[in-house]
Amino acid sequence: MMSYIAFKCLRVYGDKVYSPQYHASWNEVYIPFLGRLSYSLSVPSLEGKRGVYAGTLCEALRYLDTGCGIFLAAPDPDAETEIGTMGWRSTCAIVIGKVTSLRDAASLIIASHQAGYPQIHEIVRWARSVLSLREPSVHELVERSAEVQEMIRAAACYTVRNTPIKVIEGDQPPTLASASRCHSQRTLYDSQNLCIKVGENWLFLRSLVS
Repeated sequence: MMSYIAFKCLRVYGDKVYSPQYHASWNEVYIPFLGRLSYSLSVPSLEGKRGVYAGTLCEALRYLDTGCGIFLAAPDPDAETEIGTMGWRSTCAIVIGKVTSLRDAASLIIASHQAGYPQIHEIVRWARSVLSLREPSVHELVERSAEVQEMIRAAACYTVRNTPIKVIEGDQPPTLASASRCHSQRTLYDSQNLCIKVGENWLFLRSLVS
């Protein structure tokens, strides 16, 4: 359990991880309070816009790309850290682990919060919402949960709320799609038919119902 657990998108190459936006390599170090090796990244100060950032799941998903994963991270307890309602930035951050189940991530956040470790307000709200989901299938989950719809739109980098979401076979991550037609060797897109397609076995969907 740790304070201020948040989400971060990191690119994975073998046994190394990088911040995709800033191309910064994280260092593998032994973390005493985790009792194991993990990854850490430090910066000299928080001047200007400097710092290591982490925040809500939707914010992290906006950076998700090929070779990337979503991780849980926390600021080092001894680091200089600015805390907000949606996330934090710190002079030193620590990777807790890769997110393979949203329910497990939510359970850790709530357990830490209940044990007295302070957490980010919006992330606690998200975790409670995830643990309250009880839909029997992925299709019903996507249809009924505004929280899940927001997550899918964030991963597709398209946040227009009335854009329909279509659940398809496979594990395809959320992708913006459109009806198209060919004209003069160009593909034209009909903006009225935009939709987001997502595979029913996409990791972050499947973990909510299994």
